[in-house]
Amino acid sequence: MRKASVLSMRSVHVTVIALGFLSLSMSAQAFPFFKKKKKNTKATTETVKKDAYERILTEEKTDSARGPFVSLYRTGEKLLVELPPSSIGRDMLIGATVSSVSSPQFAELGTRAGSVTHIRFVEKDSSIVMQAVNSELLDALPSPKANQAEATNYRDLDLYAFPIKARNKKTGGILFDASSFFLRESKYFPVITKIAGPYRVDAELKPEWIKVTALKSFENNACIKMERNYVANMSGNSGNVAISNQPVSIGVEFTLALLPNEKMTPRLSDIRIGYFLTPKSVVNDGLIEHASFINRWRVEPKDTAAYFAGKLTEPVKPIVYYIDNNFPSLWKKAIKNSVLRWNRAFERIGFKNVMQVKDFPTDDPNFDPDNFKYSCIRYLPTATENAMGPSWVDPRTGEIITATVLVYNDVINVINSWRFIQTSQLDPAARTLDMPDSIVAATLEYIVAHEVGHTLGLMHNMAASAAIPTDSLRSVDFTHKYGTTASIMDYARFNYVAQPTDKGVSLTPPFLGVYDEYAIDWGYRVFPRSKGFRDDIKPLQAMVAAHENDPMYRYGLQQSRYRYDPTAIEEDLGDDAVKSSTYGLKNLEYILHHFDEWIPDGADGVRKAKLYRQMVSQAYGYARNVYAVIGGIKLFQTTESSGLPRYQVVSKEKQREAALWLLQEAHKFGHRGIASIEDRLPQVNSHPYKTLASGIQEMALSATARLALSYYADSTSYSPLEYNEDIYNNVWGKTMTGNESLDDDDLAMQRIYVDRLSTNVNEIKQIGKVRSLRDDKKDVAFLGFGTGYGEPDTMWMETIDRTSEYIFHYALKLQKLLKERIATIRSPAIKSHYELMYARVQKYFNS
Repeated sequence: MRKASVLSMRSVHVTVIALGFLSLSMSAQAFPFFKKKKKNTKATTETVKKDAYERILTEEKTDSARGPFVSLYRTGEKLLVELPPSSIGRDMLIGATVSSVSSPQFAELGTRAGSVTHIRFVEKDSSIVMQAVNSELLDALPSPKANQAEATNYRDLDLYAFPIKARNKKTGGILFDASSFFLRESKYFPVITKIAGPYRVDAELKPEWIKVTALKSFENNACIKMERNYVANMSGNSGNVAISNQPVSIGVEFTLALLPNEKMTPRLSDIRIGYFLTPKSVVNDGLIEHASFINRWRVEPKDTAAYFAGKLTEPVKPIVYYIDNNFPSLWKKAIKNSVLRWNRAFERIGFKNVMQVKDFPTDDPNFDPDNFKYSCIRYLPTATENAMGPSWVDPRTGEIITATVLVYNDVINVINSWRFIQTSQLDPAARTLDMPDSIVAATLEYIVAHEVGHTLGLMHNMAASAAIPTDSLRSVDFTHKYGTTASIMDYARFNYVAQPTDKGVSLTPPFLGVYDEYAIDWGYRVFPRSKGFRDDIKPLQAMVAAHENDPMYRYGLQQSRYRYDPTAIEEDLGDDAVKSSTYGLKNLEYILHHFDEWIPDGADGVRKAKLYRQMVSQAYGYARNVYAVIGGIKLFQTTESSGLPRYQVVSKEKQREAALWLLQEAHKFGHRGIASIEDRLPQVNSHPYKTLASGIQEMALSATARLALSYYADSTSYSPLEYNEDIYNNVWGKTMTGNESLDDDDLAMQRIYVDRLSTNVNEIKQIGKVRSLRDDKKDVAFLGFGTGYGEPDTMWMETIDRTSEYIFHYALKLQKLLKERIATIRSPAIKSHYELMYARVQKYFNS
């Protein structure tokens, strides 16, 4: 039986084989055996079960960007993030940038929304937690007990918790829903500014109007692009609504990037060199000290032996900038030159080809300017007249990881106005509304080189232009060697000092200034046998000490609202503000008298009118530069061992010269315009010189509080009482002599003088009022040097500022003078003016 059965089965097997050779075109109906077999197979097929990870990513339509660092998924109205095990607990940066905007007054294209934040993602209690990493402490403390204290006092901050949705069984990746962070407004990354000029902004994000537009994931970074829509209101300080319920659409680009596993050796900062800083607490001999480290790229020699032998060597990793292909060809060439000019500074310290520049590659499908690893120079086709150079920094060490230079389209307008207003007195090529290509290229190269300097870590050095004697700016030899300033990181533009007769004088800033090359040397030189930042301290300090007495190497911190150092301000030239401004105003007068000759009205005159107003603004700036000298205190970032003073008050002679110059200009400024031009051009018929004259007049009378500080610091300097006597004699000089030929400027100055009495007379009645020079929105600080940027500390002024007493004295003196003059004056118009002034003074005393 068993044998027959086997034979029967073999027969079936042979039959099946034979059937396999029959024609494949035959109908399946002829072979019920096969049909039955197929039915049995279908019946035994098992349903494949999906796990939670697969269900989430397949239940709805999903867009994704997958990478080894992070994977991103957009499904429905959710944004999901998947982190592999290798990314959990890693140090990262996260930041948001404004990539487009419908209303520029609410957000500026290219700016960051909030700060770049150092984070980690960690797993806690069935959630993924985004932590803000506390990297303030640089060195670990030495003992287990101290380490515990460190963990307690420098713990990380849990910012957001995201529920874990699923795990990837194949990779171990964790999938979580990050919608609550990326698709909502965050106080850590505010997209719309809260303050826009004098206005307060209130904006409501509409979550239903958020649209994720792109997801990108690269080797060590990722990018999430979205469009956010708001309803915004803008109101003034008084509560008056300027804009109500305006829809605003803003493109936002979030970047998430891994930080290097191997940390760069940091470099301790020095307040005598201007770098952007990363603050730290450093463990030193068991103590914790506050310190700061400079922001810089990791530039290390590829051939260390050759480098220390004095031979030029390439860096291990060059600094490469990729240029947007949307730039006009003329701009691209200038921009490339602006990057490469910094190689000269690196070559001086032994490196070659550090700075490299390439076009956006068109034949590389893997290139993406949104990839964090590429430093790019981007073209922004907007009406903004500016350029910027932001960078991303490793907060653990100050290492610059990547950088971007943003060049806005209308920077061309700045080029046109700067070169006409500051150089057309001497350069015939600049006597036009649209500069020729040669001037555009040279000026754009300077502008972008300045921004590239920022991406190398350099701050503004506002003291650089004051290193150059004003009259040297009229010297052919000097200007061709040094240009207009010791640093292109200053806001020292073009040579407005050079007069029309100074033929051959250079009108432009230097290729690189003396200070620029010195700053790169200090920040990037590699020292032999150095194993850490402490080993670099002595040679770095010796480098600074070797140049401490040379003004070309001096660094001056950019000052905020209140300018107390007249040698470290923006948009000035030379070491003598009175002389430089006098030259500048003479040139503007020369240009203005040739304005119609050089600049045609055009179809509507709008561009010519704008240029005219910019000339007025330039003239006003010259007056502001002189105002800073009154009460000026020159600050030196220096050490006690150098023997140099920490501060030096401007001499009495220079301060008084500035005060009298400003009083004189207060009478002249309103007459500098040309009425025939102002009446003809659109938007200029308000006579802007006359309009701004009141600002000059206010300026000329308002320096008493500034002098309180400078006179306190040096009792041999120009005193507040001497200043008030000079003001009184200038404003009321004609009145004292009985001269009745007061013009409009005389009358305006007297009205302003009396109006200013009101505040001060009333203030002196308020016994016990504590005030500082921070009052009235002034930000005065004094002599607080140390770590960080070296900003002076605030000094309370209630014991030394006697402004109210001086004004009170002159109010009494003026009251007596007006009473006498009213009795003798013959002119009815002048008499009525004096009577009004007398009545106001009386009111101040009686109120």
